[in-house]
Amino acid sequence: MLKSIIINLLNVIRFALVALIEFLIAMILGVIAAILVALPWILRFIAVLIWLSAAYLGFTSIETIYAPYSSTIPVIALQFAVILILVGWVFVVLSKNASFVWGGMAAGGLVLGSAAIGSIRLLAYWEYADLFFRALPPALFAILLIYETIHLRSVHRNRIAPLEAGRNVVDDATELITAQ
Repeated sequence: MLKSIIINLLNVIRFALVALIEFLIAMILGVIAAILVALPWILRFIAVLIWLSAAYLGFTSIETIYAPYSSTIPVIALQFAVILILVGWVFVVLSKNASFVWGGMAAGGLVLGSAAIGSIRLLAYWEYADLFFRALPPALFAILLIYETIHLRSVHRNRIAPLEAGRNVVDDATELITAQ
């Protein structure tokens, strides 16, 4: 009699353990399925976090490098350049293929964040970094002005050249059409 009661209790415990294991397996598989269903949104959230953290790193690196030697307006202008770079990169990715926008945000954030961290490390470990960062923005601006001057001068010359030669653009177009 006692033996049959113990055997019945062991069977009940065995069935309870089997039910508990099946429940835990169903719970674990449900959590895995929920994670797989939510994975695209989780990755999008991570991409936005990377993008925003890169903006923060860019702001703090500009603040660290230029704030001790500059007034607030140029520092704010350089911080606006960080915003322009990040948002401009998103617009470039959107214009090429809108389905790549999340990966583009993450990649742009990684590149800008790496550049910000690298600039802070460069400032910390290179003794001439201060001179480099003071000379870099004016040098880049001067190169940009020289390039734009040359480019606009050549565009202006190409626009005026047919008129200086005594030729009319409309006459040239009619000659091309009638020659065919």
